Amino acid sequence: MAQIIAGAWSFASNNGFGAVVFTSYGCYWMSYAATLIPGFGIAEALSKVSADVRGQSWGIFNLAWTLQTFIFLLASSRSNWGTVVLLACLLLTYVLSTIGHWAQSEGVMHASGYVGLVTAIVAWYNVATDMLTKETFYCKLPNPAIGLRNGPALEPPGHRVHGLDAHSAAHHLDGRTPGNNYDFVATMPKHTVVANTIAADSQLVDTISFDKNV
Repeated sequence: MAQIIAGAWSFASNNGFGAVVFTSYGCYWMSYAATLIPGFGIAEALSKVSADVRGQSWGIFNLAWTLQTFIFLLASSRSNWGTVVLLACLLLTYVLSTIGHWAQSEGVMHASGYVGLVTAIVAWYNVATDMLTKETFYCKLPNPAIGLRNGPALEPPGHRVHGLDAHSAAHHLDGRTPGNNYDFVATMPKHTVVANTIAADSQLVDTISFDKNV
């Protein structure tokens, strides 16, 4: 439920990628919980089938989330290294879990658990990079942005990019006049730019909306 709420907050803050990811995995945990709650009847139904069928059922369930995580990984390929490594570890966790359930291999299931632990550590590091900023801590943890062919690093789908850096975006603020609304997207690793609203300090891409006379 907490992840679904986080997804709603991400949507409200115009972060489409975060909204989809948080909401999706929130639904994963809720669907998994349903298999353990007697009132849904799933656990009872699985107890009446053979071990092979039960393992294949869990394998199919995890396979669906393996494919979903693979899509998320592709969509994050121009965000930052923390997000990419996190989703890569999570993808490997699901792959091993799918194989382990399908083949009923205890060793592979244990490997999936260990990789899942590494995934959790990477997730905690990502949280730390967001929380421990220069305003809240003595230093900012590294989480480099990723760009292709030296182009601007992109936030996962949801923003239009005009290739502006923070300096260029600030320059466009000079002499702006009402009448023409334009959305500019700038890569701002350690900058904050004010443009009628504020663009938060971020290693990803922030949307700046302001009036500008071309």
